Amino acid sequence: MNDFEYASTETEQAQLEQKESQTIPRPSVPTPLPEVEHEDAPVADRPDVHETFELEPFPPVISSELTYSCLLIPRFSDHYLTGDITNDLLEWMKDICISYGWRLDAITIRPGYLHWVMTVPLTVNPAQFMRLTRQQTSKRILEDYPRFTRKNVSLDFWAPGFSVVHGNNLQSMETINNYILQIRRQQGII
Repeated sequence: MNDFEYASTETEQAQLEQKESQTIPRPSVPTPLPEVEHEDAPVADRPDVHETFELEPFPPVISSELTYSCLLIPRFSDHYLTGDITNDLLEWMKDICISYGWRLDAITIRPGYLHWVMTVPLTVNPAQFMRLTRQQTSKRILEDYPRFTRKNVSLDFWAPGFSVVHGNNLQSMETINNYILQIRRQQGII
């Protein structure tokens, strides 16, 4: 026979079965474990006695970063991003992001545009990171690839304006093409 015995009536048993079959909402506070008395060891020395700790719920996670999809196009429509410049642009973009504490999540370099997704701290606004990116990449492109300085006498390799969309997905080809057409019209090229 066990150290303890539980006797119940048929009514108590039916009530217990009815309670078990009902969906009972989970209590918000942990239920303490039942205490079992042992005669042979003091409470402090018993490995089967556990303390119950009440844990505070985790606060909701608030992100301190935002992700943007960004797009720049060369100032001149015949200044293509092909060949050796693509490898350098990739490395420069990585370096710029690391230098400023941004994270480069994706990058696409096509002959007519530079498109990337990056995550920045909330304290950095799009105009700020786009200005820095334009300045740093323009400086390097015009220094390392003098063929672009024959036509472009400004210090900015990129066409006026930029496209920045909140989100972690690359922009669609339709959006990119519409942006390029809009900029080229503003420049008077089309």
